[in-house]
Amino acid sequence: MNVPFGPNEIISLRALEPSDIPALQVTLNRPELAGRRYVPDGISDFAPLSARQVESIVERWQKEDESWTLAVIDAGSGNLVGHVRADWEWDPHCPSVCVVIAPERQRQGLGSAALGAALAFLFEETPAHVVSGWASSWNESALGFALRNGFREAGRRPRGGVHRGAYFSEVAFDLLRVEWKAWRGDRHAT
Repeated sequence: MNVPFGPNEIISLRALEPSDIPALQVTLNRPELAGRRYVPDGISDFAPLSARQVESIVERWQKEDESWTLAVIDAGSGNLVGHVRADWEWDPHCPSVCVVIAPERQRQGLGSAALGAALAFLFEETPAHVVSGWASSWNESALGFALRNGFREAGRRPRGGVHRGAYFSEVAFDLLRVEWKAWRGDRHAT
């Protein structure tokens, strides 16, 4: 889905293509993304990934029936700058979403634009009434990103894992459709 976002149309979302593998591999192997690149279960979120591994990740994403993972494309350059994923494996009314943007392109509005496009699709085109997400408590940039984009903290799972020798919590976030509409300024947020 090619989705322009906002008056500047700074990103578009589209299906991942084989030509995206090299750029995606570079992004996923950035040390700054270790532990937060949101790859499929069974694949280390910390170890470097080969081109073949990234290709198999994309193949897995493309075969999934209850999710989609789309390339985030910078509208100005046409370059892949990350990916956005929505997953509703247990209930299409309650999907989860995650956004990964290359570290050198963060804090430029691209992640918020990608998330905004994903939320618009989920709330306007699917039966979703709430969208959730999660982040590790050590990932302060993700925690701030969620809150800046209208999500609220929904709970924590203490001792969700170990990072750099210390336990961390998994922090859950959610955003109801009515909250999303109000956050966007819709007059009839119901």
